[in-house]
Amino acid sequence: MGRVAAQTPRSPSTRMKEQMTTNPAVRALIERSNRLGADRRNTNHAGGNTSAKGTDTDPVTGSDVDLMWVKGSGGDLGTLRESGLAVLRLDRMRALVDVYPGIDEEDRMVAAFDYCQRKRWGGAIDRYRGARPR
Repeated sequence: MGRVAAQTPRSPSTRMKEQMTTNPAVRALIERSNRLGADRRNTNHAGGNTSAKGTDTDPVTGSDVDLMWVKGSGGDLGTLRESGLAVLRLDRMRALVDVYPGIDEEDRMVAAFDYCQRKRWGGAIDRYRGARPR
């Protein structure tokens, strides 16, 4: 068996900030992802997808909204942080059923995911890779 690569230790202040994730679904997703990604027998670097559903407060309306946090391709499970997650509104994702054009044209649906995002620059939406603002 190969050795598991050691992760670079994070400073106490960095660990504190990471633990300050307020949403329990996000905190649990990151913890599960990090445990899974810590053993290279389970996943390749930058491989593996994980997700979780939960509820959070909409920053505009102050109402609860159902969300899904997604770690998609390109990020490492073992070092995943909240900033590496895409956040999608489930009400908008579910509404896509009403506009689905059928399997022959389902590639057109990719653009509709932009309108489902809660935060525009989520790490799992690959079409923005390299185009994020600095």
